[in-house]
Amino acid sequence: MRVAYVVPYLRGRGGWATAAEGAIRALSARIDPVLVVAQADAREAKRLFPDLPLFLVPEIQPLEATALAILPRLLRTRGWIGSMPPLGVELVHALEAFPAGWVGKWLAQRENLPLLLTAHGTYAVVWKTSPWLSPAYEGVLQSASAICPISNATALRMKAHFPKAIEGKTMEVVLQGISIPGHVLSGAGGGHRFPDPPVILSVGNLKERKGYHVSLQAFAKLQGEYPGAKYRIVGAGLGATYHKMLERIVRRQGIQNVEFLGSIERGDLDRLYAESSLFLLASQEHGYHFEGFGLVFLEAGAHGLPVVATRTGGIPEAVREGETGFLVDSQDVSGIAEAMIRLVRDPGLAHRLGQNGRKQAETLSWERYAEQQFQVYRSVVTQWARS
Repeated sequence: MRVAYVVPYLRGRGGWATAAEGAIRALSARIDPVLVVAQADAREAKRLFPDLPLFLVPEIQPLEATALAILPRLLRTRGWIGSMPPLGVELVHALEAFPAGWVGKWLAQRENLPLLLTAHGTYAVVWKTSPWLSPAYEGVLQSASAICPISNATALRMKAHFPKAIEGKTMEVVLQGISIPGHVLSGAGGGHRFPDPPVILSVGNLKERKGYHVSLQAFAKLQGEYPGAKYRIVGAGLGATYHKMLERIVRRQGIQNVEFLGSIERGDLDRLYAESSLFLLASQEHGYHFEGFGLVFLEAGAHGLPVVATRTGGIPEAVREGETGFLVDSQDVSGIAEAMIRLVRDPGLAHRLGQNGRKQAETLSWERYAEQQFQVYRSVVTQWARS
């Protein structure tokens, strides 16, 4: 089976790039992938997948999620598609429901092929707020042969906000996976060393939805108990408005030992996991903005770290309360601090939760994802051939 993947974004180290790389690599063992990527992603696509057929279009997933940013760029892509050579595939899979799914829809219609959508958290529902983009998104959902949200939380929100567009559609939740490096398999998971004084780690771009304004206040309370504690925050967005706000919180509250590290290389991130006591991410849910799942929680578990997270979006599907970590209400600064202090005070508990997180990460592998997703492909292609 040959499948065309409409890849939303490959530049940088965000969730789309991580998910696209993991999914395509794992599925390559079962199908022959063909890539459709934005021109700005061509270099990264060739680096990651040098042997795969590559089709370039002007734009797929502008980071500015506004009609003024999306409409002119995507309409240019639509015109471009008319002159592209045939893809030579049996199925088009857009790895994000919108705007990437819009590109997928045009490609599938041009070649009379079924369209499958992966739907990620916020980007599965936020278009409801745009009078210009909401109808376009509903049209994409209606044209899809199958929709695969990355969590049950995402699926429920799609059904609540776009009930007519997805009525009667095949919808199957396909949890994403994680690739665990060999050195982690043989090392960190079996005997993670918890540092003294404690080191807290967060990984996620610097934006309000990640809740760093909450986690910093919780860390301040932890530091009241452990003055030497450190807090390391990894993620793009240094110098932006939200980062400056976070720095003001640090100065105003006199919080010590906070490091904003920006985007870092994979090897450096592995080292930070190995040097940390626990993983913290106080994700927030504001209207249509929420955490769809959270591969970073699985990543932390793979390194033997217990997790403290918030009870929002799809996070309870990635973090098992009392088993791989603790879930706290998103605005409960004291509760987040208490969960961290409990883990720091009880290394045995931290170790047990970290080991459970490691087992969960091994279970939720990209290979498991690929097997489930491939079965969806077979079903969609078979039904299309019969129609």
